[in-house]
Amino acid sequence: MTRFRFLAAVAVGSLAVVATASAAQPDASSSPESRAQEACRAHRVKPNSTIWELCLSHVTRAYEWDEPALAQQLANAAGNARDSCLDQGYDAGTSGYRACVGREMDAHSYLLILGDDRSGENVAQLGQ
Repeated sequence: MTRFRFLAAVAVGSLAVVATASAAQPDASSSPESRAQEACRAHRVKPNSTIWELCLSHVTRAYEWDEPALAQQLANAAGNARDSCLDQGYDAGTSGYRACVGREMDAHSYLLILGDDRSGENVAQLGQ
């Protein structure tokens, strides 16, 4: 009976170690780049579009800084920049559109980074 308890304890301990080791391994789907891709897609930014790489660079950096609220705000800013530039009459794919999107993203980025990004508040909307 003592031997059976010993073997059972070893088996349970081994399973616990394996489970802990499996849980500790980094998951490729939760990398900052993967999370950025998901966030950009969720905010209407399409892969291979003019704004895609710009969105990925801003949002990935925010995830690398462990700022998920800021990352989501930046992804939203990318989608809004796309809409704003199209509303201003720029044709997607032109150099003017790319410049417009870059200016819009930079402006949003500066405002968001100044805000309290851990709370998810947008500094541009504070005090309104």
